[in-house]
Amino acid sequence: MTAAAFDQQLKLHGFFHIRAEGRFADVRAKGCPRTEPVMRGKRLNRQATLDALLTDRKARQDAAAAADAVQIERERIAALIAPAALPAARAGLEGAAAIAQLADDFIVLTTRSDGAALPDLMRMGWRKSQIFEHTDAARSLAYSRQNGAAV
Repeated sequence: MTAAAFDQQLKLHGFFHIRAEGRFADVRAKGCPRTEPVMRGKRLNRQATLDALLTDRKARQDAAAAADAVQIERERIAALIAPAALPAARAGLEGAAAIAQLADDFIVLTTRSDGAALPDLMRMGWRKSQIFEHTDAARSLAYSRQNGAAV
């Protein structure tokens, strides 16, 4: 393979020769992983280097696909377990039911920590619009429940 054809193939496949390091970087991959060139004596074996670069990229892609498959399997198992372990989603609640549940969540969160923060409520399944709409009513209901005057 000629030097010009090799440079063209590097550009085509998204590789860059870092002359200061004497290695090649895969600019299409996160972190630009480096690969050593394949030498034939003191000369660069262009075809073998290109093959090594493509092989390394394929190995990284296969490893990422395997990690994704493991994560998908974990999520599938969690989906089977989660309905029994987690309370119902709060995004569908409206009106008095939403206020009552939000008040209960305020009480639970304040007994566990310093208070109920927006990220905590969103993790529990609330939408921002629900939180902003029902916060005042739920706060007063939670206060009255905690002080023994349930409404």
